[in-house]
Parts: sequence; structure tokens; C-alpha cells
Amino acid sequence: MALRKTLDYADLDILVCDDDALILQIMERLLTAMGIVNLYTTGSPKTALQLLKEPAAKPFDIFICDWMMPEMTGLDMLRKIRASGMDTAFIMLTGQTSSDAVTEAAAEGVDAYIGKPFTAEEVQQKISVVANRVLRGKS
Repeated sequence: MALRKTLDYADLDILVCDDDALILQIMERLLTAMGIVNLYTTGSPKTALQLLKEPAAKPFDIFICDWMMPEMTGLDMLRKIRASGMDTAFIMLTGQTSSDAVTEAAAEGVDAYIGKPFTAEEVQQKISVVANRVLRGKS
């Protein structure tokens, strides 16, 4: 099934961080198929934090981050981002789908949650919900 383009994503800047190169490839293909053109990926949480905090760069609208990574967990990243005052929309990408994990992530300010394994339709739906909110805030 082909992905539907339901929004104009040309104004969105999205950063994806996952230590699994295959997941990064899949996410890049799915997001590109949705019409997202300003897409950045990294396998390093430290690099992602540097990109998010870069003062000369345009702020990212959406940050999609894996929960379990060797350098730092996605939850730690979320806490650092929220503590620094950044309001970048945060989507957690993870196999941690227990109700306790979802509750913990929600309490820290996650905007959406994509459980692994995921389908193209699930990714599109979650991105669309968050992108709608972000785009409404930009206008």
C-alpha cells in the first residue's frame, strides 16, 4: 500500500536518532515517501543532542528517537531536551511497549510513541498527528 501524503511537510525539519542503521534506513525511506524533505539522521545520541542545541541551526520541529541505545537512552535524551527548555516534538521509537514504559515516557513529555516492530501506516499515522500539531503552531 502506498503512503498517503496528507499534509505539506516541506516546512518541517525532522531529526531521527537510532543506533540501528537498518532502522535509520527504514525511517528515512518512510519519511521521504511521506514528502518530508528536511530529514536528518544519526546513530549517535551525543550527535543528536549537538544538532538539537546548535545555535546557528533552525530548530528541529520533530525529533524521533530510539529508547535503547548504548551511549544514552531515549528517555535520558527526552529529559535533557525538556530540561533545556526545547519544545521540539519528541516521538519515542522503541520495543519498550509495556504500559509502565509508555506511562513513564508520557510523564517525561513524549508527544507520541511508535512501538517496534512497526508498519509504514503506523509511522505515517503518528507523524501525521504530531506534524498537524506542529504545523498549526507555526501558522
